[in-house]
Amino acid sequence: MNKKSEIIKDGVLVTAGGLIVMATAFMLYFLIFMLFETIANKDGSYSFVSWVRVGYGVIWIILCLIIYHTGIPERIKAGILAGSLTTFMAGIGVQLYKTPVIVGLVIFLIAGTAFFLLFKLKKKWYHYYAVVISIIAALFYL
Repeated sequence: MNKKSEIIKDGVLVTAGGLIVMATAFMLYFLIFMLFETIANKDGSYSFVSWVRVGYGVIWIILCLIIYHTGIPERIKAGILAGSLTTFMAGIGVQLYKTPVIVGLVIFLIAGTAFFLLFKLKKKWYHYYAVVISIIAALFYL
């Protein structure tokens, strides 16, 4: 297989994997939200939403960090990174929706941290591409 087709294959696999993880994460979030709404929302105040939203994003980031230390294929790790970062950034972004400048700074900080860590770990280009996918998806979500 030549170099170009390998690059295209990597890009397609990371994009598809990232979209699958994003869809799964948001469907799971909906189910968790509905569970909390049924169980913890007796007074109708929805006071649980911010904790669930941000906590769920943090759980995805922790899951991603754990997965990066396993022997799972790199393309799958990159897809999980895209979904995890999107979930985290969307949760933070929706939580801070009244302050769009802060949301932009937080997304920039998260992406910068991800790029720095990927650089330190000497990851291939498609891991960086996963971060770009997550930024675009989070911005569309917001």
